[in-house]
Amino acid sequence: MSGTKQRKPRISFMPEQRLEYAKLMVNEGYSNKKIREISGAGETAVSLLEATVS
Repeated sequence: MSGTKQRKPRISFMPEQRLEYAKLMVNEGYSNKKIREISGAGETAVSLLEATVS
């Protein structure tokens, strides 16, 4: 074994999903971690989503 981490499958959000997750972050105060748990997305994807709504 080479010891490298295996990547998670890439997840694509539909615009409706992006909007819903953004609303949860802004209106409900959901954290990045909570959105990652709900969506199955990675840290970078959720951080980029947060940056677009803040």
